[in-house]
Amino acid sequence: MSIFTENRYKGDEDVVEDAASENHLTALLKKIKERKKRKSTTGDTKNQEHAERFPVAHKKSRKHLETSLKENVDIDLNNTTHNVENQNASNNNQPSLDPDNDPAITQISKSLENIKDPKQDFIVLGSDSHKKKTVVKRVLPDWLADPVLISADLNSGPSLSEFNSGLDDELIKILKKNGVTKLFPVQASVIPFILKWNEKRKMGWWAQDICISSPTGSGKTLAVVLPVIQHLQHRFVPKVRCLVVLPGQELAAQIYTVMTTYTAHTDLKVVLLSGLTSLEQEQIQLVKKLASGELVSKVDIVVTTPGRLIDHIKNTPGFSLTALQFIIIDEADRPIDWLQHLPVPHSGSIPLTVGNLMNKRYKPAQKLLCSATLSQDPEKLSKLNLIQPKLFTSVHPQDKDQDLNLDKKTGDFAGRYTSPDELKERTVECQLLYKPLALVHLLTENETLPKMLVFMNSGQMAHRLALLLGELCKDIGLTVAELSSTLTHNKRKSVLTRFAEGNIQILVSTDALARGMDIPGVNLVVSYDMPKHIKGYIHRSGRTGRAGNPGTAVSLVEPKQVAAFTKMLSGANKVVPNIEVLNFDRLAADMNYEQHVNKLKETLSDEKTHSLKSLKAVKRKHSKISKST
Repeated sequence: MSIFTENRYKGDEDVVEDAASENHLTALLKKIKERKKRKSTTGDTKNQEHAERFPVAHKKSRKHLETSLKENVDIDLNNTTHNVENQNASNNNQPSLDPDNDPAITQISKSLENIKDPKQDFIVLGSDSHKKKTVVKRVLPDWLADPVLISADLNSGPSLSEFNSGLDDELIKILKKNGVTKLFPVQASVIPFILKWNEKRKMGWWAQDICISSPTGSGKTLAVVLPVIQHLQHRFVPKVRCLVVLPGQELAAQIYTVMTTYTAHTDLKVVLLSGLTSLEQEQIQLVKKLASGELVSKVDIVVTTPGRLIDHIKNTPGFSLTALQFIIIDEADRPIDWLQHLPVPHSGSIPLTVGNLMNKRYKPAQKLLCSATLSQDPEKLSKLNLIQPKLFTSVHPQDKDQDLNLDKKTGDFAGRYTSPDELKERTVECQLLYKPLALVHLLTENETLPKMLVFMNSGQMAHRLALLLGELCKDIGLTVAELSSTLTHNKRKSVLTRFAEGNIQILVSTDALARGMDIPGVNLVVSYDMPKHIKGYIHRSGRTGRAGNPGTAVSLVEPKQVAAFTKMLSGANKVVPNIEVLNFDRLAADMNYEQHVNKLKETLSDEKTHSLKSLKAVKRKHSKISKST
């Protein structure tokens, strides 16, 4: 019976006997500790004397211990105790053995030494418990460990006249018309690779999937758009052959504009499905009904968001993706659960086998992934069901067998969390109350007033800051606007247009603009609220310093946030900028800051009152309508 097991059905005598046994065992264990202490100072002399004095007992106790450990790891210490008591009872006339030479005590001691602590490890029966364990290292797949390297210098790409990759002359003319005189390194590497596979797919090959991981503004989107358009421009019958999936409406609208610009010389039809119009209106753009009653596609390229794509897959008759040849996934680090809604084989459920290779029906679309923060975790990337993927990146891992702490400590892996060389990063420490004044300081510290994009974590706070900045910057002659999901699409579009044209100099936004958006002329980006993750920092900073143009990204941190901010950057192996500590007491006095803050409180109170009145008016109107009916 184990000493840790309570028998609820014992009588009083048994309880007394168990208590005596436990007390005796406690005494034995105490003697064992004393024996170990003496043994550490006197050496192994007594062990040798013990072996000479009790050779038979020593061998028997050792053999008994080995048998006990093999048959059951949990040794019955109570039985051992009773054996000792019986031995002492039969030798009442003899002096008790010294604890150093008692074979029963030796057996208990060795048993306790060999039993592993279950909280620390476990024993594998039949194995050598003293053998040094092999350190298990994570080994990256070959395609992640051996990528195609891209130059980080955006100015090192070839000019259009030097670029000889088979790119169509019409596309080159459109590039020149749009002011493109040379290609970026990522474009010079990716475009020839896709064009090569376009030729191989004509012979029945399964195309090799591509992942592009490079800093924001390095030309990833155009690198995949141009060869796709060149491959599809000679199609005969309209079918959805290219699917472009993006995380947000604004980014989808931007890529739609790029697609329409470079397909203008072809018969390819591009449609935008992002919820800006009703589902019925989008269905009219997607499919048409023939005289025979058959529903056919009207478009070749679909630019969409994940949610809207699933809506049309489930609810639009005639919307077919069976002819897909390309799936472009921009910002590929976002959730990709929508992939499972695609038809076979584009969902990735068809394995790469000889039989499927010979079956013309099983020819999956080529996936083209673009991201500035591509995951390096093979388990996460496996959900994309990539076929023989190829990685294009600007940074190489240090060692193929390097034990990376995936998605936590990145090392110098695969261009992840990298920023363009043209981007200057700054950190300013100030109290929360003075952050609006820090923005004014950043605007006026140079003679040339910059175009500023300010990021907040919530739309409500963005609205408050926009109101306060509008008052503070009124004397400087700067216009402030806000952009968040609380505004309608038409309003957001109008604000973005005015900001791009320079009619608005300061735009306060949520992270709706942080991913992928290309707004010309932005040379100062400020993270007013500290981002929750390093990805947010990278995407926010990436709105400036794009396409080889200089830019500055500033992070405003409170004193209590400095440690967390430093840990976030250093954990991603990014250089932490020198933290500038500024005092805004004098600026606050000069600008009557307290008066502006009080005025903001009054404005917010008036807005709340007006909102409540409007809500009550709507309720009264609905009440009258319901009573009349």
